[in-house]
Parts: sequence; structure tokens; C-alpha cells
Amino acid sequence: MNKLRPTIVLLVVVALAVLGSVLAQDDPVSEQPAASAPDWERLQAALPYLSSRVPEHRLQAERLVERGAVVHFDRLVLELPAQPRRGREVLLRVLTHTGHEGRAQLCLDTLCNRESRRAERTIASRGLKDVDSDRLLALIEKRLSEPELELFQRVECCNLLGTLSSARGQGVAEQVLAGEEPGSLLAFAAEDAVLRSTIASPFAQPAWSRYQSRRPEAPRVQLRLLQDALDDLALPRAVDRAAAELQLAELIGKDVRVLLALARSPWPERATFALNQLKRMKGMELALAAQAVMLDLVMTGEQTVALLAMDVAIAGAPPSDSDMEKLRPVISVDSEARLEAILEGMGRSTDLSELRARSRALEARLRPLLQRRGPADSEVRSMFDELQIVQVQLAQVEALWAGGWRREFEAEILGTRQE
Repeated sequence: MNKLRPTIVLLVVVALAVLGSVLAQDDPVSEQPAASAPDWERLQAALPYLSSRVPEHRLQAERLVERGAVVHFDRLVLELPAQPRRGREVLLRVLTHTGHEGRAQLCLDTLCNRESRRAERTIASRGLKDVDSDRLLALIEKRLSEPELELFQRVECCNLLGTLSSARGQGVAEQVLAGEEPGSLLAFAAEDAVLRSTIASPFAQPAWSRYQSRRPEAPRVQLRLLQDALDDLALPRAVDRAAAELQLAELIGKDVRVLLALARSPWPERATFALNQLKRMKGMELALAAQAVMLDLVMTGEQTVALLAMDVAIAGAPPSDSDMEKLRPVISVDSEARLEAILEGMGRSTDLSELRARSRALEARLRPLLQRRGPADSEVRSMFDELQIVQVQLAQVEALWAGGWRREFEAEILGTRQE
């Protein structure tokens, strides 16, 4: 028996070696070493197929471009503007998923381009989530130092500063705030960046205290207490989340700036809470700034947040002609065109804010009068008829406003791929 043991062991070793070779032949990864990056001519020939409607052609071209994206990154970036929309989005997604050091600059350039559409903006925003914050801050500072920088690019740089939870980033945003006219949309964007970064930072009580000294309506609580309440929004039990929402609503009060800052939080539960609070507000302050934030969320945010932002924008009032003059330079070309189409469909003479105010005023006057005199009183009947006429007009204008937003933006939001 002892003589058979070496033979048995030898047979087992041989069998395992044979089995390993068979598995290696079946494994496509082990079959051959990783293919080298394709040359530029082959890659350039594949670019038109990124826009192909044939899935097999598009996938093969995308895989080929992925293999050469790092080696030929700079050349591919130069090819982006010449690509059709579908191919440009695919190529941008491939480039932002690489580990190339130039992808942060590419994402920043995409977000600072007024011509970028929603799909490109969402791809660039996702691409910046795992970029080193110090590198991104250096790129933003360099962009802000350019002397002839467009207002749109300055606002976008402020929006990105709000994503950096660092004292240095807050300092850059406060410098922009100090140099701008109070009440301007750029000043709001700079203060919003400071506030968003402050709320996301663990040791930012000094910046929070400066905000409280600037704004009398700011929550009079320590930052740590506010952050703990925000953390409770993610608790597993629905009862605990509901209690956290009630506590937050009490802490924040009517501070629209804090709610707008939370609306752009990367944490969906915080953004959802803030957007729901904003939707309930009637005639809120900073209406124009709120429209700018909602347009940014609609064109950059993930689907759920973007749809909620659209509802908040619908609950707000349409911008007037003077408002549009201030709004145009800080929103993308696509957003401007869609918003103009909505306003043209409603008619420029339509005043939704006035109709809402008249309806609320008539309801407030009618209720006590009805209780005192009853429904048969002539003044009550006259006021009730007037209220009905106003409410019919209001319903028609509300339908035009809401329908325009859904017609112009909803399909664009739902059509963005989640990758």
C-alpha cells in the first residue's frame, strides 16, 4: 500500500495540471495577453461608428476607443467638437472614465461651455466625483484668474467650489463674493458655494459663524447640530427619517439660501428634503436665484433630483423680461432656448404671479365674509364669481407653465443614460 501512494500523488498532480490547462484555454482573459493600444489611424477610423445606430458597430468602436483612450487622450479631446451629438457623448464618457490626468480639465471645460447639453454636463459632473480635490481646486483658481472670463464660466466655477469641502475652497469663494455687487447672481453663486462647502465640512464652524453674521435669517444653531440632523435623514427607519425632517424644517426655518445649498447636495436624501421644502414655499425670496439653481439641477443633476427640481421650478413664477436679461448669461444655451420656448408658448403678457396673488387675496377675503353673512349675501356671491373667474384663468396659465416645462425638459431628463 505504501508503494502505491507516490503513484497516486503523481497521478493527482498530473490531473490537476491538465485541468488547469483546459480552464486556461476556456478563459478569454488568460488566452492571450492584453491587447496593446491601437494606432491613431485605426482609432480615427472608428470614431464615426460611435454615432452608429447599429449596436454591434457602436459597441465595437467604443471598445476600440477605450483601449486607446489613455495613449491618444489629447488627440481624442481635439476630435470631440467635430463628432455628432451621439458620438460626442460616447467619446466624452470614455475619456472621463480613464485615469488620464487631463480628464479633470476636460470635465471643467465641458461644464464651463454654454453649448454643452444635459447628457454632456451629467457625464462631466460624474467624472469629477473621483478627481483629487486639490487638483480640481487648482484648475478652478487658474480659470477664475483669467481676466476676460465670461459670467457663465465664473458661475460654473463657483458651483464647483461648492463641491469641495475644504477651507481653501471656501476662501476662494469668499474672495469672489467680496468682489461682486451684492444681490447679483454671481454673488449668490459665490455665497452658495461657501455655504455648500461649509455644510459638507466637519470643521467649518468659523465659516458658518461668518454666514450667520451676514444673514439675519440664518439658522441660529451650531453647525454640528445642523449636520447631525442632516445625517439623520439617512436613518433606516421611516419614523426616524420623518422626525429628522421635522427637526430640520424647524432648524432651517425660512432660510432659502440653506435650502438651495442643500438642494445641490450629492446626498439624495438631503437634496430631496430641500426640494420638497422649496416646493411648498409660496412667493419665496431669491426667486430668480432659485430658478437659476433649478435650471442647473435640471440640466446637470441625476434623474430623480432633476425631476424634483423641475417641480420646484413649476411651483415658482415665470421670469419677467428684466429677469431673463439677468438670467441668460448664467444659464446654458440649451436651457435658455427651452425656457424662452415655454414663455413664448404662455404669452409674454401672462402674469402668473399676479393671478396667484389675486386668487390668494380673494380667498382670504371671502372666507371670513362667508362665515359672517352666509352664501346668499350679494357681496359674497359677487366675490365668489370673481374668484371663480380668476381661478379658471389661473388654472389655464398654470397648465401652460407646467406643460411647457414637461414638454421641454422631461424627455431630456428621462433620456439621459444612467452610467
